Amino acid sequence: MSLEILTPFSRCIRVSRSIDPATFVATPGKWAAVAADGSLTAVVAGTPVKVNKLVIGSSSSNIYESSDVEVGRITTLEGPHGVRVKIDSTMYIGSPAAGDDLIVSSETGELGKLRLSVGATGSKTYEIVARVDEVGTGYLIITLISPRTITLGA
Repeated sequence: MSLEILTPFSRCIRVSRSIDPATFVATPGKWAAVAADGSLTAVVAGTPVKVNKLVIGSSSSNIYESSDVEVGRITTLEGPHGVRVKIDSTMYIGSPAAGDDLIVSSETGELGKLRLSVGATGSKTYEIVARVDEVGTGYLIITLISPRTITLGA
């Protein structure tokens, strides 16, 4: 269970975006970067992305959307803000608490996972994408929020 959408699916906004099937690995529950042309790319180590989208489709699972990665398309969940999602511990790092704001990690080994905005290193700009609603054993329930950017570090 890496990803479970708790908001009724008919109320969610889903977008099919182009990808490069040779380089993009789609994992439901991970976040991807939006390129200038609107396509998705993997999050790159050391480079925080200012526009991120939650991937809900993959080539191996169509629990939410049947996406055809082989021809270069994948589905993302993009709203409305307030959508509630349950993710397991493989999709976030650290020990968030209820009410914490989350950013998308650009740390090596943790790319595309959610993490606390507190403690991010360097003077970089990040996009806050979610807020923690509930913390359970091995999972978080988060709410997607209207994204905003913050500059952290000094």
